[in-house]
Amino acid sequence: MKVQVKKFSTHQTAKVFAILMTLTSLLFIIPFILMSMLAPMPVDPNGNEVGFGSFRMIFLIMPIFQGLMGYIVLRLGMWIYNKIAPRTGGIEFELEEIKL
Repeated sequence: MKVQVKKFSTHQTAKVFAILMTLTSLLFIIPFILMSMLAPMPVDPNGNEVGFGSFRMIFLIMPIFQGLMGYIVLRLGMWIYNKIAPRTGGIEFELEEIKL
């Protein structure tokens, strides 16, 4: 059976994608944060940490930023799809019923 995607819900699709991006990003960021805590940090003559250690908070902000940007970009993409799909025919795929 051939099926065609007529329209996407832009908010719902972008929301799910943003959450998936945030969680996936955390899977990679958390080990790097833990490894950075084990590494010795260079200090300047005043005793302040310099280099990688001062940027640890950025690692915590990155998943939130990725989720937010993923939401914005995907919502825009879904809006564009919804505008051009009626003229181009949209995405098609086939479904097959599985008999258990």
